[in-house]
Amino acid sequence: MEMYPYYIGYSVILLAGSLTGFLLIIRIWGLRTIPGTYGLMLAVGSVTEWSLTYVMEIFSTNIAEKTLWASLQYFGISYAVLGMFIFTLHYSGNGEWLTRTRSLLLAIISSSAIAIALTNEWHHLLWSAIHLTNGLAFGPLNMQHGQLFFVLVSFQYILIAIITVLFFQIASHSQSLYQSQSRIMLAGMAFPWIANLMYITGWNPYPSLDLTPIALTMTNLFLSISFLRYRFMDLRPIAHDSVFNAMQDGVVVLDDKERIVDINPVATFFFQDTGNLLGREIKSLLPRWGEWKASAPHREINQEISFDLAGDELVFKIRTTSVLDQRGARKGRVLLISDITEQKRSHKQIMEASHLKSQLLANLGHDLRSPLGAIIGYAEMLKDGSFGPMSPNQEKASAEILDGANQLLSFINNLVGQAQIETGKIILREYPFDVDEIIGPLLSTLNFHAHKKGLTLIEYIDPALPKKLVGDQFWLRQIVMNLVHNAVKFTEKGSVTVRFFNHSKGYWAVQVIDTGIGIPPEAQKRVFEAFEQVNSMESSKQSGFGLGLSIVAKLTSIMSGKIELESEVGKGCTFTLLLPMKEIV
Repeated sequence: MEMYPYYIGYSVILLAGSLTGFLLIIRIWGLRTIPGTYGLMLAVGSVTEWSLTYVMEIFSTNIAEKTLWASLQYFGISYAVLGMFIFTLHYSGNGEWLTRTRSLLLAIISSSAIAIALTNEWHHLLWSAIHLTNGLAFGPLNMQHGQLFFVLVSFQYILIAIITVLFFQIASHSQSLYQSQSRIMLAGMAFPWIANLMYITGWNPYPSLDLTPIALTMTNLFLSISFLRYRFMDLRPIAHDSVFNAMQDGVVVLDDKERIVDINPVATFFFQDTGNLLGREIKSLLPRWGEWKASAPHREINQEISFDLAGDELVFKIRTTSVLDQRGARKGRVLLISDITEQKRSHKQIMEASHLKSQLLANLGHDLRSPLGAIIGYAEMLKDGSFGPMSPNQEKASAEILDGANQLLSFINNLVGQAQIETGKIILREYPFDVDEIIGPLLSTLNFHAHKKGLTLIEYIDPALPKKLVGDQFWLRQIVMNLVHNAVKFTEKGSVTVRFFNHSKGYWAVQVIDTGIGIPPEAQKRVFEAFEQVNSMESSKQSGFGLGLSIVAKLTSIMSGKIELESEVGKGCTFTLLLPMKEIV
């Protein structure tokens, strides 16, 4: 039997390509959870089948067997390019185009080519005539193509053209790593164009041999090497390998079935599992995953988890971010795992220190109030002449003592109030009272402080205001004292007005108006924060720790009220405290 040497050589190349295909399928199988991988496996498997059946066609000795093997080649011919097309759509981020209807249509078109090949002897539309090449039994068949052959070839060329365009777009516009990956794949697409064109046009130096299987083997080799080397296909790559692996937080990428498709070293350490985590369902590693999802079915997961490691308790925060497609549908999740052990310990230490500080302030306030009470009491007795008549200088000295002691008492009350607010120990004791009971005990101190600076203190009580209101007198006095002290402190001339009035249905109001330095707009929100003061030349002259307005704001919130501020630099401030009108029970 006469043989052409290049038939033997070509058969060896086809067998080598088939072996390569088998090895690639085994290697790619481990990454089957990544979208598009099945398309690549279909392409590699189809070309492998095509190569093997082509070898059988060459080695068969009669025309009937050769024709059967030539027909069976259409399993590979039909699905090789389709598999590459599926892979490319997912790689380029267009996987959503493959709806069920479109996938079914593509499968029907590809499968029809197989049916046409197997039934060719009835219609001769694929091959109009079949002959032995050079009249020899050994070698490929010499076939004259029918009309449907060119229709099927056109379909294949359309898919190859789309694949080539998509790779070209990615190679032109992607970042550097994607460009390298895409350019390798784009280079692989040149082989089927060249080989099939040579076969169709007859430019092939060996006209009887179809070089397309070898060309597609080379293409699949390029695609697979690039895919396996970079491994950046999953859900459109989320990070470069160098950054992904160097992140201090754990990162786990899940597909739409909540299987792990990528994981960095920190997350691997977190799960304390030495096995291969790729492909495993996340719920097998996080037992409470289902519970977390049920508690937030339409939101992202945000949970804390702790476990012991060598006797040391570690705390991690687990939160998810959805990966959405172009239509907004969830295609997977990115799971972030952050070690917050030190943060938790620091927070605990801060809370303990805050508790100790609050306890210290409360004890300090209690210890200072007793001697201050004695100083204020004796100063008032001196001022009232209980110990006999005093000279003008003595009266002035006693008034200064009384004013200084009252200011110190107000400051101590603020410190204690701040401590009680921070520890949540403020309990409102609300009873009916007259407005005079609020302002009356403060008038002597407030008037002295205002008159000392030459200011006029104006008091106004709205006649429409109910005679009896309900509230906590102690803390209401603290609010009024702080607002008026603040107004007097930052007013050099003019007046300070205190108004009590019926504001609106369901609310009564305390309003303090001054003609002082005012507060710039950018500082108006900060004045209600503890230990904050407006930075200006005038305010820097004043003493204090910035607790007064902070206490007012927090007490107002506790009383279910709200505070409003209107101010203009150089024209003063108006603080309006709105409190709910409560009925007398």
